[in-house]
Amino acid sequence: MNKRAVQTSISLLAAILFIWLALRTVDPAELWQVMKSVTFYWLPFFIPVLVFSHYLRAERWKLFLPDPERKVLRSTLFAGVMLGYLVNYLVPRLGELSRPVYVARKNGLSPGKLIGTIVAERLFDLFVLLLLLAAAFLYYAGQPGTLDALFGIAEWSWYHYAIIPAVIAAGIGALLLFRRLLIQAEKKGNIKSPLLSKLMDAGLSFSDGLVSMKKVKSWPMFIVLTAGIWSGYVLMTFIPFFMLDLQMEYGLTLFDAVILTVASSVGVTIPTPAGIGSYHLVMQQTMYLLFDVPPSSGLTYATVLHIVNFLVILMIAPLSLWWDKYYTLVRD
Repeated sequence: MNKRAVQTSISLLAAILFIWLALRTVDPAELWQVMKSVTFYWLPFFIPVLVFSHYLRAERWKLFLPDPERKVLRSTLFAGVMLGYLVNYLVPRLGELSRPVYVARKNGLSPGKLIGTIVAERLFDLFVLLLLLAAAFLYYAGQPGTLDALFGIAEWSWYHYAIIPAVIAAGIGALLLFRRLLIQAEKKGNIKSPLLSKLMDAGLSFSDGLVSMKKVKSWPMFIVLTAGIWSGYVLMTFIPFFMLDLQMEYGLTLFDAVILTVASSVGVTIPTPAGIGSYHLVMQQTMYLLFDVPPSSGLTYATVLHIVNFLVILMIAPLSLWWDKYYTLVRD
């Protein structure tokens, strides 16, 4: 059995485990009744927000690209973003590679350098996620036991909190050191092995992309686009509240959608196929522990939202790839 098959098998087993954990406290009859009560009049508001948020991600990605690569068409960048999301639904994390590889091959660019820009983008999004998480901690600081129940941090002391930024800083430092060593080795030019030379070139391309954040020319635009992306994600969490009238029944607000957006981001980072199981369990438990939403309603919300996301991306991704091919031919 090859490595990819092993990884897929582990992901499937993890998904099954998470699904079982989400279902074990839910009465099937109650779940079915809640499922039947779902409405879909929110979809015309949800779909444009989803598409526009992903378009803003493509626009922001363009700011990461080094000068020679900024000639890439917007249609190609958007198609690459949508392809990445679609592939992620099929094979966890593979979409992070398919996006830069598609754009690189379409434009004759270095895949390694574009992959580095994806890593830089994800690091910045991690920073935004930590800011939102900090806001959640401040918001719920006056409710003893809530965060302990949600995150299991009752026994944490100050050094547990300090270790997270320390690990992030150490990782960034290691990557910068790796880049410096590669540059010095290239200057010496005494590498005889063609294979080692190719590996060094790939490493340098990757590190060039990784430090692309230093070369962003318009930081105000970058911040505006980032705010737009995450605002879209929050709205993509808030608008589906209306499928079960959660905003009325349990008083869920826009800020509550921020908390659930953070939780969903954690759920989809667990490498299960398409986030199946992990996303559903995290959303169900977060809604129950923080907002007293019954597990059946929380699981219904997560399931419907997950399916709608997948179906919209399944439609938009092929259309964006077709449009990119058509627009490129017409433009040339």
